[in-house]
Amino acid sequence: MSRNEFSQVPGYYRLLIGDIEVICVNDGSLSSDINAVTGVSPEECGKLFAESFFPEEPRCTTNVFIIRSQGRTALVDAGGGPHLDTTAGKLFENAAAAGVSPKDIDTILFTHIHPDHVSGLLDSAGGRVFPHVTIKMARSEQLFWLSDKPASKEVEHVKHEADHVIRFLTPYADQIEPFVDGEVFPGVTVVPLPGHTPGHTGYLIKSNDEELLIWGDVVHWPIVQFRRPDAAMSYDVDPIQAAATRRRILEEAASSGRLVAGMHLFFPGLTRIRRDGGAFAMVPYPWGHADAIRSLQGQETVTSS
Repeated sequence: MSRNEFSQVPGYYRLLIGDIEVICVNDGSLSSDINAVTGVSPEECGKLFAESFFPEEPRCTTNVFIIRSQGRTALVDAGGGPHLDTTAGKLFENAAAAGVSPKDIDTILFTHIHPDHVSGLLDSAGGRVFPHVTIKMARSEQLFWLSDKPASKEVEHVKHEADHVIRFLTPYADQIEPFVDGEVFPGVTVVPLPGHTPGHTGYLIKSNDEELLIWGDVVHWPIVQFRRPDAAMSYDVDPIQAAATRRRILEEAASSGRLVAGMHLFFPGLTRIRRDGGAFAMVPYPWGHADAIRSLQGQETVTSS
């Protein structure tokens, strides 16, 4: 089989958190650069990659998540659309395979509004993909990027992204509902995770004593940042705060056994965390057949003869 003939199964994975359905949807991958990591030398990064048998010039996985709760459907982040790498922007074809189209979405919850999270808002002609939705984000995130005189344009290592963010969010200005805290979708509450951006936000999904934390960009490169939690990224607005947030959330997840989901964790973006000396490691989340998941939830399964 030639490379031109090679294809992959659709990138989506379903799970149930109590009565709430979550669909992990892969948006593809983005080109990256080992020099994007700060606080750890390129040589040490290279060593960590080599120990994990991983290419030294990796591509960064990008995921989004769909939440179905009480008859409503939310999208957590919007991916890259047709505006970034050709290997990204796979959200819509993968979501379609899962039976979800843009018109089914009534709410978009943003973890933050970096380009790889908002560019799916506009189609290739610049039109709104979601003219009907309510968009929710932290008020501090809205103010940092979208105020009349946004602070993002004054931060040297961030300002190159500001115009992109403004261009993609301006058509939705009347649809944005900023929040400070609380429940923002049925069964979904806000978890502030500042540092990567001022309003970087996680979403805690809870139902029937089960829970999942969608933690956005707490981790970009799992091979590096679980082993070196203090390693930051060049696009962190406040790298010191981002590292402190990461270590705190990793500690909490390792103590509680909570399932977490991340936009840049290897698809399907799900893991538990364990301590590994003074650092951390991912605990693989086992793939579950839909019938097995329904059985665990006490639902009937349909058998064929």
